[in-house]
Amino acid sequence: MVKIRMKSFGRRHRPFFRICVMDARTPRDGRAIEELGWYDPLVRNEAAREWFNTPRVRYWLSVGAQPTEKVAAMLKRHGITKPGNGEPWDNVPAEERPAPGAKTTHLTGGPAPKAKAAPPAPEPEPAPAAEAAPAAEEAKAEESSS
Repeated sequence: MVKIRMKSFGRRHRPFFRICVMDARTPRDGRAIEELGWYDPLVRNEAAREWFNTPRVRYWLSVGAQPTEKVAAMLKRHGITKPGNGEPWDNVPAEERPAPGAKTTHLTGGPAPKAKAAPPAPEPEPAPAAEAAPAAEEAKAEESSS
């Protein structure tokens, strides 16, 4: 059976958890099939304590993954539910969906960080023909005087 559960990270007195899809037989901190989000219980802002990749969570729920009690409570707080019959799993609210054509990061599903702009190209040097023109006029002047 596949479970959506928390994987422990952090250190002593500083807990941090990743929300993962794992086989039920794997150890708590074992290898995950996929990481779906994180939970940081020490963050003061309650809205920023946990984060989920909503389309992926809905996908795993649609294929039968079972959340643990704690994860189920978090999903309920965020309003993430198993999609109904015939409902697409990637149907997420517009405010959580990235703009069409926008590059997204793997984990967040949000906009990818912008790459640094390339420095402007140097201006091309003037063509040597401009220097050759006065030399050509001097050559013509010498020929005409001879």
